[in-house]
Amino acid sequence: MVENARDAGVILECLWATVSGPFFEDWEFETLMGFGRDEIRRIAESWPTAEDDRAQRIAVNNALNNLLSYPHNRWDVWHDYISSTPTEIAGVYERFLRNAKTDRYFDRLM
Repeated sequence: MVENARDAGVILECLWATVSGPFFEDWEFETLMGFGRDEIRRIAESWPTAEDDRAQRIAVNNALNNLLSYPHNRWDVWHDYISSTPTEIAGVYERFLRNAKTDRYFDRLM
């Protein structure tokens, strides 16, 4: 699912930032992520191995996509939670999408 250890580390950092950072309010978290905080936390704890590959793909996709694109307006604390820049994460996200098993239209919607 990831090309290298660096990408895996960036994704892990983003999963933890999604769970513990101020980027997403509790009332909207599950709607944006498709999972509750506890579920994303469990996925982060087991990363990069997964009990459920599909759930892991969705969690990673939604975490990266929302950190980069959702108007969380918390760029002021970004580097308190994530050491990579948004541009670097966008590159990781592109590689993740290329490697994700998204060969069908509906799989790519996540």
